[in-house]
Amino acid sequence: MRNEDPALDDTALDDTDRTGTTWERPYDLLGIGFGPSNLALAACAREQNLPLSCLFVERSDGVAWHPGMLIDGARMQISFLKDLVSLRNPASPYSFLQYTKAKGRLEQFVNLNEFRPTRYEYDDYLKWVAQDFAGQVRYGTQVNRVTPVTAPDGETLSLFAVETEEVATGRRRTLYTRNLVHAGGGRASRPAGVADVPTVVHSSEFLTRFPAQFKEDDAPYRFVVAGGGQSAGEIAEYLLSHYDRAEVHVVVSGYTLQPTDNSPFVNEQFYSTSADSFYHLAAEHRAVVADQLKDANYGVVREDLLDRLFNTDYLDRVKGRRRLHIHSFSRLGAVREDGEALVATLEGRLQERSDERLVCDGVVLATGYDRSLAPDIFADVLPHLVTADTGHVSLTRHYRARTAPELRAGLYLQGYGEGQFGLGDTLLSLLPFRAKEIVDDIADRVPAAMTGGCPVVSGRTTAPCPVTAAVVPTSAPAAPPSLTTAPDAVGYPPSWYLEHDQEKLYALMERFRFATLISARSGDEPFATHLPLILDRSRGVLFGHLDRANAHATLIDGRRMLAVFHGPNAYMPPSLFESDPLPTWNSMSVHVRGRVRAVADHGALVRGLIGIAEHSESGNRLRPDDPRIDRIIGGIVGFEFEIEELVGRFKLSQDRDETDRRHAAVALARASERGERDFVEYAVGLSLITEDDPRDLAARPLSPLTIGGMHE
Repeated sequence: MRNEDPALDDTALDDTDRTGTTWERPYDLLGIGFGPSNLALAACAREQNLPLSCLFVERSDGVAWHPGMLIDGARMQISFLKDLVSLRNPASPYSFLQYTKAKGRLEQFVNLNEFRPTRYEYDDYLKWVAQDFAGQVRYGTQVNRVTPVTAPDGETLSLFAVETEEVATGRRRTLYTRNLVHAGGGRASRPAGVADVPTVVHSSEFLTRFPAQFKEDDAPYRFVVAGGGQSAGEIAEYLLSHYDRAEVHVVVSGYTLQPTDNSPFVNEQFYSTSADSFYHLAAEHRAVVADQLKDANYGVVREDLLDRLFNTDYLDRVKGRRRLHIHSFSRLGAVREDGEALVATLEGRLQERSDERLVCDGVVLATGYDRSLAPDIFADVLPHLVTADTGHVSLTRHYRARTAPELRAGLYLQGYGEGQFGLGDTLLSLLPFRAKEIVDDIADRVPAAMTGGCPVVSGRTTAPCPVTAAVVPTSAPAAPPSLTTAPDAVGYPPSWYLEHDQEKLYALMERFRFATLISARSGDEPFATHLPLILDRSRGVLFGHLDRANAHATLIDGRRMLAVFHGPNAYMPPSLFESDPLPTWNSMSVHVRGRVRAVADHGALVRGLIGIAEHSESGNRLRPDDPRIDRIIGGIVGFEFEIEELVGRFKLSQDRDETDRRHAAVALARASERGERDFVEYAVGLSLITEDDPRDLAARPLSPLTIGGMHE
């Protein structure tokens, strides 16, 4: 079962192996966390036999999936078929069924006639899979800080430096990687005003901390459970079954505990195609869909558990006692210590309800998780990230964080994109598909290694083998002149011509919308199509369309493409400058790289066409029901170009003094306007001078164009 690829074997952690420990030999992929998300990623990379140098760091001493909630008998809310791999590759050696077979209980599991395994067994399954990747994981290691690393050109940030610390020893080391996959999970969310004392525990630590503080099974404890979701229900059931004389007060924001909507039609949101559909919705439509589907996960409890809780409460009433109390339309406002007890303040959400104070012995916070990047770890990265409408990091369709142009290293986020991919992003159902999206994207980007020729990547041979780009950390001296580097990394374009102001790049793309789209099949001649591309800043995409008869349209299949936006350009004669330089050509352009996907939804395609008209002619709005649209729409292929990388080349005589730069700017503006007008006049063979536009071009003959002294 173990893959013996040297890039993935146990030597990855051998101290004699320098991979990842220096900026000259970075990892291709470094993962933070080794729970289900990155386990699925590791399995996917292994099965595809990709020659990626990988390492994962995990703070725990081993794989531990929600140890605080491994309550005896508690079952998963998903089918065993929604494991790490099966829906992506049913023949995978890392499936749940392979696990039960390896453990010698496949037939017994089948005989259970149960689709949902217990949480305990699922946790054991994860540990079983993780054993096969022991050589790629540093357990007991936490990440303290992630820092972008500056390349020798002083401008681009091509790597991440990841500062790690061994929890047990405090030993620190810095690792370098081209791509960072963050799957650290959410941070426990605690309501403001809740005291940080041992008897107040978040649900993530419930079993590991709470029962040890309340050891008397028959003591008349009073417990408060804040939250109305599945975890709150399971904890309430645990407390009622383990403490016969205890009162359990459940604080819910609505009328009562609500059932999960797990009907098959609603569960279609967890299909692999649903994340794609949700991603391509407009922001306002995403909000509507998310609100409609929230009862499938948030603040809801499985119906079988609700039945058990109600039965327990009913039997208590038969016995003449009340142990389960549900506080409706309330929230936990504060918890403070009062001697050996706690005082919990319950704030009423309805105007008629006043605040209530409960004296209690222990509080469990089933209040969910904060899924934002930890500012103490990512403080140096956050300024380079693009923010989505939701306030979270904007992600490409392949879960790569959108960044400012200067950050070229890849940051991939697992479980941090619910606002862009839908409810399934934080759950287990879509792990296999997300893992493949990320692995394929990284494999397409990582340069071929210098030692060992051209590797096979995703079934294709990468040729010719590029030289790995050299980068240096910010605090390190520059690379020696003799160091071989990739031209794109340090040689071209020169750093003083690179424009990093994203607002200026977007402005050029919006002003000069007619771009060149370039792509190719492996081994084929490249395709190039000239067409308008409309920028949607909020989603980080370009919209365009091709004639269905254009052979280029057959490549709109998720592959990476290049779009070039051409700004003004003009010849700069020596006579223009105070000094006497050689002639040159100034220009502005933006190169955009990313993946291109067809727009299959009819409504989205129509909205895109309307958007082209709106951006091109103010005041002229096409209507969705315009019959002219219906006549052409069958003959076109609409697409969205997911912006993953922007490179602005603004050659504007930056190497000269202010006076010369001003002369060059004026010449560029004049020549661009005159050149465009002159060429159109020449190409159509008609004078463009009218009575309303008496310019000094009337006497100019219709002859081949002369721009700035250069005959063309």
